Amino acid sequence: MADPRNTNDKSLHVAVQLLDSALGRPMRSWQFDSKPVISIGRAGDRDVQVDDPYVSRTHAELRWNERPGCEPSWLLVSLGRYGVTVEGHSITELPITKETTFRLGPEGPTLRFDPAAARSDNRMTMMFDSTLVQNAYELDRQKLERDVGEIEGAGYFKELQRRAKELRRNRSTEEETKA
Repeated sequence: MADPRNTNDKSLHVAVQLLDSALGRPMRSWQFDSKPVISIGRAGDRDVQVDDPYVSRTHAELRWNERPGCEPSWLLVSLGRYGVTVEGHSITELPITKETTFRLGPEGPTLRFDPAAARSDNRMTMMFDSTLVQNAYELDRQKLERDVGEIEGAGYFKELQRRAKELRRNRSTEEETKA
């Protein structure tokens, strides 16, 4: 049985990595030692904090799971509005026994959980790869078109357009009146 207070227990020495969506390379990494629950979300107090509009304040948790009669494993639990997907499938809970890549929502960031991570420094580290710089400004055209379409189709945007047109018309009328 894994004991969260036992720092020699390798089952609780894990890593979580934020992956570059274009290249699949780690951009950021968190190491955890003897932590039975790892929170993931947008809120600043999450263990893995990911600032992205598709990420809920508390989006997911990784929980050390020791059920009687079952082999101990980690459990990935979806808690956010947009859910969690693993290999293209939406999950509510998923036992994890090996390295697993998952996405926070259908359009959100991709993370990799490594339950076999070697014990190391527990500080968050930032990875840098010079090839990321050249890809940093590449656009996902399909995503851009979908997002713009959603904005244009929204009632609030249409109302803003109508109001702007009305204000321009009023300004033109006032200018003509002054002339």
